[in-house]
Amino acid sequence: MLYRLFCFFLIATVLLPLASAAVSELFVTPENPVVGDTITISGIASPDESVNVVVSFEKTVSPSDGMYLYRMDGIEVTSGSNTFTVTARDVVDLNVRLKLSLWWTKSAVAIGDTATVSHSNLEPGIYDAQIDGIPTAGTSSITLNITAVQDIDADASGNFVYSYATNSIPIGDFQLNVGDLTRTITLSAPISGGSSSGGGSSGGGTSGETFENILISETQREYVVKDSNVSYIFHLDGNVVRYINFTGLTNSGTITSKVEILDHTSTLVDSTPPDIVYKNLNIWVGNLGWANPGNIDSPTINFFVEKSWVTENNIDNSTIRLNRYKDGEWNPLDTEKMGEDEDNLYFETQTPEFSSFAITGMVKQSGIVQPIETTYLESDLMPQTTEPHETKPTQSTSKTTGFEIITGVLGLLIVIFIIRKK
Repeated sequence: MLYRLFCFFLIATVLLPLASAAVSELFVTPENPVVGDTITISGIASPDESVNVVVSFEKTVSPSDGMYLYRMDGIEVTSGSNTFTVTARDVVDLNVRLKLSLWWTKSAVAIGDTATVSHSNLEPGIYDAQIDGIPTAGTSSITLNITAVQDIDADASGNFVYSYATNSIPIGDFQLNVGDLTRTITLSAPISGGSSSGGGSSGGGTSGETFENILISETQREYVVKDSNVSYIFHLDGNVVRYINFTGLTNSGTITSKVEILDHTSTLVDSTPPDIVYKNLNIWVGNLGWANPGNIDSPTINFFVEKSWVTENNIDNSTIRLNRYKDGEWNPLDTEKMGEDEDNLYFETQTPEFSSFAITGMVKQSGIVQPIETTYLESDLMPQTTEPHETKPTQSTSKTTGFEIITGVLGLLIVIFIIRKK
């Protein structure tokens, strides 16, 4: 019993926020935010003291195949003391997985069908989160309570300002506690085809892609103002997108861009890409409908393809394309080779919008080899071979051999011998 009381006291101590400065005034803009807006929280507190900002909301999820799962992407964590806590009810266990550059997980076994996991003192950055586990038997819905706590500092006059991106919060009400003041904020769905009113339209929230199909997810943020040249530069190993550029046409504030490198064809499309696929990927800029010709001009994607893949698959370099999925079809985009180095080929293409993409290439055409017509001399085709033979010397009539001389002398002696005998 004492042990349980000690554990309860320890958990309560960890989850209890530190004392916060007294806040006398609180302002939140815009007053009617939509998903993807960056809300600005400002006010007056005790000078030079820490102000505790708490954002919390409730999310109900339905289990499937014996599991429950909820994704949150693009969670911005700023410098300073912070805590990210999830409580799940009607569960057997709870896993809270966070990813900055690599995934790591904290888990808890439920006590009385309720489990709590807390991550504290996270380093600044843009995080993705997955919340999952096993529901209790017969449960049709799981209730998740998600709380993010961030400490900010008031200046010497007591003024404080804090910005919070709402792209990771679902549509509906969420609670905002700043010091001892509380506000209930209603978050609406984004307006399709345009930017939201009242300031920043930071986006790039949950894409809807199946978690298991995402190999790499990288998020970058840039501030977009009218006539500015905006460039999102990506660095993670395995991300083949080098940068995304466009010209801002409106004062939109901080805008998120996300690249998801996929294991297979995106689960958001209905057909596989044409030709030989190098990479499947999703690219998002801003909230739903923000990246349109009214807000940006000349959106450009720069990417690379490894030469080893080109060689192994006998790919014709001139056929490498970035294809975009739209209205049930894969549409090849005009793709220009920009250069190469020892390992990679570099390409650039303009896209009318951002969605699911595939980088593809075609195998080199194996042309029919025509015989070369060459005129040969017959002697070249049929070499003439001379048989070796012995050349007999020609007898000269002007020369007399030694044998003939001896024969002549003997004949003469015989004639003389006969004459004397008579």
